[in-house]
Amino acid sequence: NDRVSSLDIGDKFTLDLGAVVKGIACDVVQDDLKKQNEVSGAVIAVGGSILLYGSKADGSDWNVAVQNPRGQDGEAMGVLSLSGTTNVSTSGDDEKYFMQNGKRYHHILDPSTGYPAESSLISVTVVSDNGLLSDGLSTACFVLGKEKGERLLETYGAEGVFIDQNKKVTVTKGLKDKFTILNEEYTE
Repeated sequence: NDRVSSLDIGDKFTLDLGAVVKGIACDVVQDDLKKQNEVSGAVIAVGGSILLYGSKADGSDWNVAVQNPRGQDGEAMGVLSLSGTTNVSTSGDDEKYFMQNGKRYHHILDPSTGYPAESSLISVTVVSDNGLLSDGLSTACFVLGKEKGERLLETYGAEGVFIDQNKKVTVTKGLKDKFTILNEEYTE
């Protein structure tokens, strides 16, 4: 396999593709499914990235849960209803973190400080035609914050669901009719 998750670049540097490798994996699977031309619909989950491929047998929308970033594992705070082939990726501070003196230290670092990003967001879900883009954009938007993140999504023709630390949910225009909050702790 010629696809790798990290690349050595010189004696002292390694480029880690971990932030987008799940999205890349979804793109590889999508390409393979297209080439086979035997599968009419599939859901492929690779960590926080999901490929929705083709259509369901009954023609109904795919339903993708958006995890409650302050709930138990697997608990949904909302659901996206999507049709056709698309990619969904989520980045949040709820997967890899530790608490110290009441503060959450998570794994998504702000490159300008080297510390965990403090954008007031706790989760960002991005919907895009491309897995690499959805994965990379969800992380970038988490670091940038809601306003800059929304502008970034517009630039790439992607849509998103932003959840802030006050459990306020912001949904971009293209997902307004496709997202439903399921948990009453969250508001739009």
